[in-house]
Amino acid sequence: MLLALVPVVVAARQPEREQVSEELRSRIEQLRTTGSLLVGGEAVQAEPLLLAVYEARGFQPLWEEDAVASLVRAITAVREDGLDPEDYHVSALRAAAGDRRNPAGAAELDILCTDALLRVGRDLRYGKTEPLGPASERRDGWASGNAEAVEELVALAASGRVEEALATLRPRHFAYTGMRSALSELRWIQMRGGWEPVPPGPLMRRDSVDDRVPLLRARLALEGDYTGPAEDTSRVYDAALEAAVRSFQHRHGLNEDGLVERVTLAALAVPVEDRIDQLRVNLERARWVGHELPHELVAVNIAGAKVYLIHGDSIAFETRAIVGADATRTPVFAADMRYVVLNPTWTVPRSIVGEVLHLARSDPDYLRRQGMRLLDPSGREVDAAAVDLTSHTAADFPFVVRQDPGPANALGRIKLMLPNPNHVYLHDTPSRGLFAREERLFSHGCIRIQDPLGLAELVLGEPQTWNRETLETAIATGETRTIPLARPVPVFVLYWTAGVDARGTPHFYADVYDRDRGVLAALDATGDPGTRPDAPR
Repeated sequence: MLLALVPVVVAARQPEREQVSEELRSRIEQLRTTGSLLVGGEAVQAEPLLLAVYEARGFQPLWEEDAVASLVRAITAVREDGLDPEDYHVSALRAAAGDRRNPAGAAELDILCTDALLRVGRDLRYGKTEPLGPASERRDGWASGNAEAVEELVALAASGRVEEALATLRPRHFAYTGMRSALSELRWIQMRGGWEPVPPGPLMRRDSVDDRVPLLRARLALEGDYTGPAEDTSRVYDAALEAAVRSFQHRHGLNEDGLVERVTLAALAVPVEDRIDQLRVNLERARWVGHELPHELVAVNIAGAKVYLIHGDSIAFETRAIVGADATRTPVFAADMRYVVLNPTWTVPRSIVGEVLHLARSDPDYLRRQGMRLLDPSGREVDAAAVDLTSHTAADFPFVVRQDPGPANALGRIKLMLPNPNHVYLHDTPSRGLFAREERLFSHGCIRIQDPLGLAELVLGEPQTWNRETLETAIATGETRTIPLARPVPVFVLYWTAGVDARGTPHFYADVYDRDRGVLAALDATGDPGTRPDAPR
């Protein structure tokens, strides 16, 4: 994980190596015995690699002046990643760097450097907090202390090229680099006093005249949505300002109607400090999965209720989605999409059977009208009219409820299957009007998408055979048909309340599951958070 660089052997200057070595031995033995100790006023934990590197070297000092300086510069730079340099002893390292002639001070500086490198390397590579969702490698394996890891760390410290090595641990995905840049831009705005909220008042729309228009124009110019003349003081809501409002609305997951009303005003009023925190939280989420994201993937953002098809650094497809309501949250996970089903049937999940029974009891014709059949455990159809629905609850209902293909089918005309233990997949819906909502939390956990045919055409990857027209034709037959994908497409279902598009423009979304606070608290906590900050409920 750290670059294996060619070691450069440099003799220690004052004090004598033997004196520093003895101080190191004493502290490392104490650290192994107690599990932790204060070194230079900073808490150091008994990391396996930290102990192993000194024991393997006979407690010889590891860090020279150029390497210490490179480490301090690298740690200072993690503020741009939304991390706190103080978590990695930056002040203590600066203070201790001038006390190298004292054997005890030199030993403490050496240990602090090694501990800081392990901490910052782990947090840049895996995230500071416990990850929620897909992560093929866990931070538990970081710095295991084996011989290869010892050799890499020694080579790195001896080379003095710490900044270069740590830079390779950052995710290289455009989402991460873009949010990192956006964080710097918002901090620049913060340093200049932030932005002034646009006061409430009557609806502003194209050609309306309002005293708040100059303030709205200035507010939108700060983030680059408005690109017209900065000195414009006109009170007229003109075409250029309407375009800027639509841009802002698009970046904040709002309906792009160009109307400045309560919801848009509320988004405009969110302080820059809160947007900075959102970026910090989502940079952390990006560190959880950034190294795992393949070149091509379908990304579902639960918080933004959006689905994307991503090719490298470009977004090939984007559509609105409907995701799980608060009580039936869509889980965070990764799986491979493997096939598409046209005119699917729907087997009602056990968790929803109670709702179906309730409706069927109050309306005897409900099951027939919805195209729903009852099947016994062997798959044979049972006459629903002969079943006393009042004698059963969802828990003891002995039948499977299956809905036939058709206009009323809950999955719509098509589903895109990614087998997973959560039984969550992407599908069409007959309730098309819900996509017009700004907050789209209506499902029982599955992901309904506004343009499923557009996504299906792209993931099938055979435009001569399967395109929108041929898919529509096959659906029109009413026959259920399964089409395997030529190759599986990875799907990552994530929860991000901030991100960037392929141009690096930041986007922000509401924290619909109230998860940001936990991640932010863990980021701001000193030491290693011991709990998972946004575990699902």
